[in-house]
Amino acid sequence: MFQLWKLVLLCGLLAGTSASLLNNRGNSFLRTVNSGLESRLGIFDSTSEIILQRLKTELESRCLDEVVEETQESENLLEQLISRIFQEVNSDTRVRIRNVQVPDIKFEATSDNSADVTIPITADVTVNLPLLGDIVDLGLKVDLQTSVSIETDAETGDPKVVVGECTNNPESISLTVLHRRFRLLSDAVDLGVNLVRQLVSSVVHNELCPRIRELLESLDAECVKKLIGEPQNTQQETEARK
Repeated sequence: MFQLWKLVLLCGLLAGTSASLLNNRGNSFLRTVNSGLESRLGIFDSTSEIILQRLKTELESRCLDEVVEETQESENLLEQLISRIFQEVNSDTRVRIRNVQVPDIKFEATSDNSADVTIPITADVTVNLPLLGDIVDLGLKVDLQTSVSIETDAETGDPKVVVGECTNNPESISLTVLHRRFRLLSDAVDLGVNLVRQLVSSVVHNELCPRIRELLESLDAECVKKLIGEPQNTQQETEARK
């Protein structure tokens, strides 16, 4: 009779071998994906360029008002832009990112001429691995964060828009497992989660951040100043005086 301890040992060895193979294949796959994304940096299709220009026009139109108010159109255009970028990921990898949503664009004034900019992004993600097919569905949440300020150009003396670094790291990306297709393949699910985390981090760094920087730097300094608004403490003092 085949002893139970031998069966357990055999299953453990097989599981360890599978995990090792999955990790090796996953790391190799991720290197290939990152290389492809980096090679496409700066290459933007005409549709994405049109969306970016429409977004700029929408923000500039908001600046024409005496009091700048948020509009859903800006968020809708951002969703289209981000979805378009993620379509490239969908076509080149086994990660499908869809249902992208941007609830709002936050300009939180830190002084009269500077603000922290936050763009919260949510999406649904499905990971597909060779031989296994769709293994896990994930809920993605990531905050794209940067800063913007108005400074004086040293040469011309004119105001100019200065955009800070776009902060992003894999640990800041929230991924929730919504549904796993193979409950026993925890190593495969962990690999899928890690793959998505690093992939999204790469896309944010190489694709999204440069586009947001390009958008903000293309705006007129007076427009950006209106979008920044008043610092929170100044607003509270104004309301208190009323």
